[in-house]
Amino acid sequence: MIDFPAHSTPAKKVLMLVNSYARDDWRVMAEAGALVRAGYEVHLIGVARHSKGGVRVREVINGIYITLVPMHTSTSLKALGRAFWRWLRGDIGEITLDQPHRHTNLVSLMFFNLWCLRLGLGMEADVVHAHDLSPLPAAWLIAHLRRMRLVYDAHESAPDFYLGRKGKMAGWLEKALIGKPQVVITVGERLARALQDRGAKRVVVIGNWKPLKNYQLEDWQIEQERQRFGLTNYQLVIAYFGLLHPERDIEPLLQSVTACPEVTLLISGEGVLKERVMEAATTTSNIRWLGWLKIDEIGFYTALADVVYYSINPDQSPQANYSTPNKLFEAFAAGKAMIARRGVGEIGEILELTGAGLLLDEITPESLQAAFQKLQEPEILKYLQDCSKAARKVYSWGKAEERLLALYRELFND
Repeated sequence: MIDFPAHSTPAKKVLMLVNSYARDDWRVMAEAGALVRAGYEVHLIGVARHSKGGVRVREVINGIYITLVPMHTSTSLKALGRAFWRWLRGDIGEITLDQPHRHTNLVSLMFFNLWCLRLGLGMEADVVHAHDLSPLPAAWLIAHLRRMRLVYDAHESAPDFYLGRKGKMAGWLEKALIGKPQVVITVGERLARALQDRGAKRVVVIGNWKPLKNYQLEDWQIEQERQRFGLTNYQLVIAYFGLLHPERDIEPLLQSVTACPEVTLLISGEGVLKERVMEAATTTSNIRWLGWLKIDEIGFYTALADVVYYSINPDQSPQANYSTPNKLFEAFAAGKAMIARRGVGEIGEILELTGAGLLLDEITPESLQAAFQKLQEPEILKYLQDCSKAARKVYSWGKAEERLLALYRELFND
């Protein structure tokens, strides 16, 4: 059993559970950090990711006590036996080596919840905060057995996030548990309404809004850094940092930039199209592959761009209806214009309302090339960027943090 650190004065304790490599999840770390700064003691259980050099399974980052549990995906009886025996011993080790690349199956979900129970039932806490649906079963059982308050933080619409049978199972599981938490937190108004319709007692919107200080550089700093990266040779700099999947309309973006030598693209991320993007970057000088960016690097590279690109194809992703992506609020925080699909997701509504984006009826190489031409007109680009700067007065992490702390004060009857 893991030994959680002792404190000289009792603090209000929060146990957070997330089925991911917690340190790379901006929303999780932002919420945990806000609670720590407000005087709460936060313990965060996540999953160790694949790493050749191994990853530390216990660490304290910005006052957050992080524990990473092993990921098990193999269905062989021998592997299951070893994993179950390790769980019985409570042995998570010190350095986790040779973990599989992250993917979710029933085995990984089962063992993650078992580890959450194994560790969570052995510590004192006042609130269990489940990030997304994966850890909600364990979170509910811990809260029920230990008489703790329960928070469900829905980053996505779980039934729409998975396809086919997985989506149906996720819908069934959420329906069974949605009424258990004292409060459900989610990322946008559309999803909040859906969660209420599904049976949530109370829903509070805490958006993926960003801290402004992490996304702003002085004009002279931007010019200096753009010179250093050779970006001043281009008329327009586009940024896309995120999932490299077909539903994100990556291929039209690559084709349009290839056809516009006066435009350059800064691109980063993970996904099935990663090799395609890397290949394009080796053959096209105005496509810059940045690899995987750390959380604290995204603000810097967003500040170097003129425009942030984001698209999600509703024909390929049921999740598109609820889309309020990080990219939108990163663009606002940095004061950048956006290119996005018209009428798709909550992002479409917000961009219509703020006027901070160039909205396209369809995403094709031709429509993107036309958008690039418009955005090279200084007065159009400046107008959109000014609208983005105005929007960040509403959509900033400071306001989201205020909502989170007010909610926690209510949970603790402060």
